[in-house]
Amino acid sequence: MITKKIWQIISQVVIVFMSLTFLIGCGTSEKSEAEIAAEQTLSAIYAEGTAQAAAVQEPQVEDSTEISSDQAVEEPQQEEWVLPGEPPEPDRTLADSISSYFASEHKATQGDNFLNGLYERPFTAEVMDYRPDLDITEVDFAPGEGFFYFTIRLYGMNMEGGGLKGTYGIEFDRTLTGRGDMLVWVEDPRKEWSTDNVTIYGDDNRDVGGLKPVIAEAGFDGSGYDIVIEMDADKNAYARIDPEDGNAVQMAVSYALLETPEEFLWGAWADDGLVDAAQFDYNDRMGPSAAGSPILGEDYPVKDLYNLDNTCRLPYGLEQTGLVVGMCKIGIPTEAPKKESGGPTCRPVCLRWNQSLYPPVCVLWGTECN
Repeated sequence: MITKKIWQIISQVVIVFMSLTFLIGCGTSEKSEAEIAAEQTLSAIYAEGTAQAAAVQEPQVEDSTEISSDQAVEEPQQEEWVLPGEPPEPDRTLADSISSYFASEHKATQGDNFLNGLYERPFTAEVMDYRPDLDITEVDFAPGEGFFYFTIRLYGMNMEGGGLKGTYGIEFDRTLTGRGDMLVWVEDPRKEWSTDNVTIYGDDNRDVGGLKPVIAEAGFDGSGYDIVIEMDADKNAYARIDPEDGNAVQMAVSYALLETPEEFLWGAWADDGLVDAAQFDYNDRMGPSAAGSPILGEDYPVKDLYNLDNTCRLPYGLEQTGLVVGMCKIGIPTEAPKKESGGPTCRPVCLRWNQSLYPPVCVLWGTECN
């Protein structure tokens, strides 16, 4: 914006310039003292006008470096995420049925109970080709500092290219109702602890499992796990390949993510079939004939529900009564104590149970005497 003062200066310059031009045009080629004085006056007026115009058009800006400490803006510091450590010694180990024993015959003989939400079908649809990287053998559980640790052990690696090619996870029931309320899944786990490819699912409308959690209800049309829970520095989950066992996936789930529960149920999954958390529970989406079966019978072979293995759920922080639907049951030997002649009374004792079966089956017997 040009001010009145600047217009006055410009007018003076123009007048003097015209006067000087007139004098030069009428006089000789040599400059007189008056002409020289006029030129000096013109230069002075022009310099003053230029300086004032620049001052108006480009106002001075205070040096940006002159900011007091009170005005300094600090960039927010990114909160550091705590990494899991090495899992402690297992607090419990959950044994699962193994399908490899009859894999060459393209069948399983136990462990699959579709109506009660237990699946032992690490086989491809129809053809029943065995998938060792989906056959859970056992799961180690250990609470540690800040994390619950789970190690899902598989029978072997994928027979086409090696590695573990399924999606592996832990499902939680913190309400002790049989209804899963959180599912932590990982696909293509890394060699080091990482959140890459780890997804945490929640159930916003509490309809996982339908009206009867775990129990088959073909035709129930719910949304299953319907939200993805975002991780932060505290509420997170990590996964990796067990550095000591390439056939095992390790998962670390933070206490904060589970809201530091005092008790819950947990079970493991290995899936490379539907792999759809929105369809949980799977046995609510189809009937037994459509799902098929890995066990010889009218529903054999597996059809729409394939490449899948899971476990029953073990409790943390409460007694294993087997009364909560989905909880692993404890079997009791039915043989009566045997009295050795002239010796102590001895009785058979199960040292290891396959608790995923209904009823459980003892896979290792011992003897206890007194």
